[in-house]
Amino acid sequence: MAQLTITAETNSTKHIPGISEQHSAAEREYGLRKAVFAQRASDLRSKDRLFVRFRVIAFLLLIGVGCACVADAAVSWLWMLVPIAVFVGVLKLHQPIIKRLRRSEAARNYYTRSLERLAGRWRDGPDCGQQFVDSQHPWSSDLDTFGPGSVFQRLNQCRTLPAQRKLAAWLTTLPATDVIEERQRQAESLRDQLDLREQLAIIDDQVDWATAEKSLTGWLGESPEPFPVWALWGARCVGVVSVVVLIMVFGSSLSITTIFLMMLLQAPFVYANRHRIKSVMDEVDSVDKALQQLSEVTQQFETFPFTEKSLQQLQNRLTVDGVIASNRIRRLSTLIGWLNNALRNQFFMPIAWIFGFYIHLPYRIDRWRTCYGPRVAEWLDAVTTMEVINSVAAFNYEQQRFARPEISEDTIEFTAEQLGHPLLTDAECVRNDVSLTQQTPLMLISGSNMSGKSTLLRSVGTNLVLASCGARVNADRFRAYPFQLGTAMRVSDSLQEGRSLFFSVVQRLKTVVDLTSQDRPVLFLLDEILSGTNSHDRRRGAEAVIRTLVNKSALGMVTTHDLTLTKIVDSMGGKAENKHFEDQVLDGKMTFDYQLRDGVVERSNAIELMQMMGLDV
Repeated sequence: MAQLTITAETNSTKHIPGISEQHSAAEREYGLRKAVFAQRASDLRSKDRLFVRFRVIAFLLLIGVGCACVADAAVSWLWMLVPIAVFVGVLKLHQPIIKRLRRSEAARNYYTRSLERLAGRWRDGPDCGQQFVDSQHPWSSDLDTFGPGSVFQRLNQCRTLPAQRKLAAWLTTLPATDVIEERQRQAESLRDQLDLREQLAIIDDQVDWATAEKSLTGWLGESPEPFPVWALWGARCVGVVSVVVLIMVFGSSLSITTIFLMMLLQAPFVYANRHRIKSVMDEVDSVDKALQQLSEVTQQFETFPFTEKSLQQLQNRLTVDGVIASNRIRRLSTLIGWLNNALRNQFFMPIAWIFGFYIHLPYRIDRWRTCYGPRVAEWLDAVTTMEVINSVAAFNYEQQRFARPEISEDTIEFTAEQLGHPLLTDAECVRNDVSLTQQTPLMLISGSNMSGKSTLLRSVGTNLVLASCGARVNADRFRAYPFQLGTAMRVSDSLQEGRSLFFSVVQRLKTVVDLTSQDRPVLFLLDEILSGTNSHDRRRGAEAVIRTLVNKSALGMVTTHDLTLTKIVDSMGGKAENKHFEDQVLDGKMTFDYQLRDGVVERSNAIELMQMMGLDV
């Protein structure tokens, strides 16, 4: 078998190994901050080990004093207060060290991931948006919008699942020009705000948001069942009396059996409201951590000094009528956390019971829903929007060579100079000029296998989607109408649904054509149009589809390696042009330069490729 070698010519721009020149400023800043937090984490780790030793010593002292009290009746049990006070004091001093250590390590890890992202090593990371994949969407599957190595994965720096869902919505919807321009202003105003992104990154993200979001949505959508007044006040009165009883018991004025009497007195109130208590617990079970994270994220946006007007307006929605959203969300998280402890912590259970927490906590949680439940949707919308903008701003900061796109309704066109795929590194990316106008709305691209046709189509579509989110694009200049986008690229058959490949292709083309019945013009990207049928039918069908799209004011690009389709250009009356990619084969080495050229490709590599792989052709 002949050995086949495939090589690709890439840009000759000088760059730092693994990291391109466009990233150098971000790389330097990330590197400096990573070093600072690595050193800080090392120092705090030493302090942490020291406090662990102090806690062990205090605990041993507690055991020693306890043994002395047991062994010698003359030793007062009050001496136990000394080691207890020492242990509690050491614990209090240790907690801030632990918190600072965790945050320093989180910041160091954030900048480590950021440096890896600049070097192109981000495709194996978490949160790739796989849950948002929709095979029926007009373009998301074709443009690698979700999944490993996707646009979502590259952009996403959202801390909460609702914000990730909003980012997914932005990536699958092309809005009007005024919305895009507002997003651009917002993202550019936050582009250099690395401190904000750092503060968000160190917030704990070990949260089961999927369960929490479902629980909260159901709970907020229901009306609370009120607790009887007699039960509320009865539980409260017994709780107040229980405080006095406990003091008297520890002062030896009352028998310990009195405590059990007080617990018995609470029983009727708990029993009478058992269904209400269970209902509240089932609805908000284990959402306290998600709420705590949301409150911390919200607080960062509440206190940040935004300069862009629309971001200030979003920020103002978090502090309406003197109600500070983060404080209210934190309060709900605390209440649910206490209720979780009351029901699950065997040491806290008797305390919660005797003080009436089984009535008081569910009541306070329901009161929170009555007072603030209607505002949650508005708070979430504001916070998640700012989270998404922050992710876009981070992308713009890291892609400093990328251009700010111009989206305009003045002219129906797509024009890009030196356009490249935004997910490729400089070392991998080859750029080309693309121009689609009302005068020449169709570009038909021919070329051999692996020559770069599909990548160019994805470069066009992906950059347009990024532009709609307010992000910069991989081009020197980029101007486009706010199109609807329709693609037919990665189409497959389905055994389960009984669809052949050709039927699937026709279905997808029908979806693209149907988009033209809506108000906004369509930008279509069709890869290897009508593959799966004979050449005659393919030529006739492709020409009919293309002519229909162009006649309905759509602009687009069509690729093919079937040279008979290139003759369609001749029948379009000057509204189409042929472009091509080519390859060179010399001494068993196949070379691609991925440069777009005028005209029709003059040769194909299919036979040579088959021969090189050892097939007798």
